[in-house]
Amino acid sequence: MESTWRLGLKPAGNVAWSAGSSAAAVPERDPCPLPPDDRRLDPTEQVTAEVALPARRGRSDLAGPHGQLVYRLAVAVDIENYSRLDTLDQSLIQTRLSEVLDFAARHAGLARDRWHRQLRGDGELAVLPPDVDVAWVVAEFTEQLVTALADLRRANSTEPALRIRVAMHHGTVAMGHFGPAGDTPVITCRLLDSDNARNALTDETSTDLVLVVSEQLYQEVVASRFYGLAPDRFRPTLVSAKDKDYAGYLCSGTPRTPDRPDNRASRPSGNGNGNGNGNVRRMREAG
Repeated sequence: MESTWRLGLKPAGNVAWSAGSSAAAVPERDPCPLPPDDRRLDPTEQVTAEVALPARRGRSDLAGPHGQLVYRLAVAVDIENYSRLDTLDQSLIQTRLSEVLDFAARHAGLARDRWHRQLRGDGELAVLPPDVDVAWVVAEFTEQLVTALADLRRANSTEPALRIRVAMHHGTVAMGHFGPAGDTPVITCRLLDSDNARNALTDETSTDLVLVVSEQLYQEVVASRFYGLAPDRFRPTLVSAKDKDYAGYLCSGTPRTPDRPDNRASRPSGNGNGNGNGNVRRMREAG
């Protein structure tokens, strides 16, 4: 019997799916089996996740006075073709996304319970803590997402494929009554929801993820080539929305040069666990 690896989470409600079952029968489904041979996929680890409509903030570092501007990295995620799924599969795909995000953050050494997260039904907008290493998030977190999505597809071929767009921007943000406010969440979501990003994912057949970063993040972080980031894997894009243009860069799959020995040479101290300082903010202040 073929062995399976599991993230350890059952889908929301009564959704259960076995890897070999047919979609028409809708039998009981096993929780997300994934291959046992990847060092980053530990079958003994359990992912804690909730699928809920209210924003899940955890120990948010944005919980300060309203109107106070701070520099933060925003990360937004959206599921491809979510509205075309029926209710059962929407519930299942939400759970799969939660599992994949939790897995990628944990294996990148990021404390996701410190992210200020605003759920969107088919995705989320997250504002990360001030001590996060932005280059590490762009490089390692994205690569972990690519890996988890590929493993999920191989293990669960009978389920709807989880394909996602990811957008990132680093800039000013303030805490509002209904969530993060300011240019940073706006720019991030404009890039995420753009036709350019949607078309890039639709046209992509070799991976289940497309990353789009703001022009500012590309120039300050991706162009630095920290942690194996590969600027030549990105292509420029221009998004027009609400009578305004937003410049960015698109990348299909991993943003790194594959198999570079320094991709994981060292884990940064500022990894969102409260033991470091944000690197991009320091560079701006120094300049």
